[in-house]
Amino acid sequence: MFKQIITGLSVVALSLAVSNTAFAYKQESYSKQVQVEVHNATTTSLNLTGVYKLENLTTKEMFFALPNTPVTFSQVNGEVSIYQTGASMFSANGFALHALTGNDKLVVFTSDVDGKKGATADYETIKSYKAFQGANFVNEFTNAIGEVWYSITDEQGVSSWVPAASAKVAEVSTQPLGKTPTGTQFRGSFNVVKSGASVQIVNRLDLENYLKGVIPNESYASWHQEALKAQTVAARSYTLSKAGILSSTTKDQMYKGYTSEQKSTNTAVDATKDLVVKSNGKLVQAYYYAASGGKTANIGEVWDTAQVPQFVSVDDSIEKSPYDNWSVTISKANILKKFGFSATDALLDVKLTKGGSNGEVTAVTAVTSAGEKKITGNETVMRNVFLDANNASLKSSWYDISFTKPSGGMTELSVQQKNGTTDISSLAGASVQTATGVETIPSGNINIQTNEGIVSTTGTTGGIESVTVKGKGYGHRIGMSQWGAKARADAGWSYDRILKHYYQGTTIEKY
Repeated sequence: MFKQIITGLSVVALSLAVSNTAFAYKQESYSKQVQVEVHNATTTSLNLTGVYKLENLTTKEMFFALPNTPVTFSQVNGEVSIYQTGASMFSANGFALHALTGNDKLVVFTSDVDGKKGATADYETIKSYKAFQGANFVNEFTNAIGEVWYSITDEQGVSSWVPAASAKVAEVSTQPLGKTPTGTQFRGSFNVVKSGASVQIVNRLDLENYLKGVIPNESYASWHQEALKAQTVAARSYTLSKAGILSSTTKDQMYKGYTSEQKSTNTAVDATKDLVVKSNGKLVQAYYYAASGGKTANIGEVWDTAQVPQFVSVDDSIEKSPYDNWSVTISKANILKKFGFSATDALLDVKLTKGGSNGEVTAVTAVTSAGEKKITGNETVMRNVFLDANNASLKSSWYDISFTKPSGGMTELSVQQKNGTTDISSLAGASVQTATGVETIPSGNINIQTNEGIVSTTGTTGGIESVTVKGKGYGHRIGMSQWGAKARADAGWSYDRILKHYYQGTTIEKY
């Protein structure tokens, strides 16, 4: 009995002695915040480095999420659910996880718990807490019956004791990170919200830290520093010109977070801090791509938009890349399918319309035994007219084609008329004069008397078997070529000179 009384007195004394403990951690805020989707699935998770503040976006209540154990999210009955260490919570609007920095130790509650005046359950309750709430860790104590209890002080300055069985001690990190199920770690904070029937994780972070996760994935970290600086300024300009949530893919910019950061690319980001491309004092949405193939494109020709002065075609013959010349073979079946013809129709001709100043394709016409169709559109459409065996699109809209025709039979047809001969693509359906009158040539194999003897044509079953596409460059070819920037940096160009070449009439200034 005497031992139990002494224990209780020592607990009370300790609790009173630490009641004025202050919180030292800071919640991150971002003056130039970027939001980018980093995962989207029916069930997803974050594994955190350091404690994060957890906000219910419906009730605005603040909680904490523990590090080093998955925080799992899913959608249940139209709400986002969160689950960690046996505790769960729901929110119609989802949750925000705010990064904290510092060296504090926090106690996070894994279930509803009462804060007691001393380190046993017999003591008076000072304050009750919910699962996911937390408080500053002050001390640890083992009572007379072997139970571990934590002395805590919450954010309102209330001190009490909670049993270790209902709480975990965790540290705030100097470098808070969140890891998605892909294994990629991201700096900064996160929103977890509904996305259709799925759950979307949106990374929120400062612009400069976002760029550190972009540049090594858009350029090679081994490239010349001036090329990396040019890439950084272009990427910063593009990012600031976009509103809303960005994609972490090439739909916007390839972003692989903290996991992908490199010393050389981080140096380029730091060296160009806040610098962007401007035209007449206004921010330029600085488009870029892999390789031009020797000349960049006019934006008005390949994207079917108004021409913009800073996106005019410029010489890029200095560029050397794996995409200087490329070739791919497209099957007849894929072409017929793309144009909406039957697989049994004969492909008789393919014609290109080159509306771009450099010969960029702006329309493709397929001629078949069932008629002809034309597809027109911007460079994205033109790159998707021809799909290879893996359904991959072309690397650019700057290309030519050649045909492979079937062996044997008649591969070229012409008709003698009054004023000379006229080439035709098929005899099927043609009218001819015979001894018995005018007849229509049917489809199928047909024998024809010529000066060289009797030859045959395959009517609707012959024609082109495949198309070989040969092109230059990789990407839309508007603005800066990444391989071109490399070549110019290697030749001694500074990053601002590189940018001014690809974005005509622009200046490089602080945002």
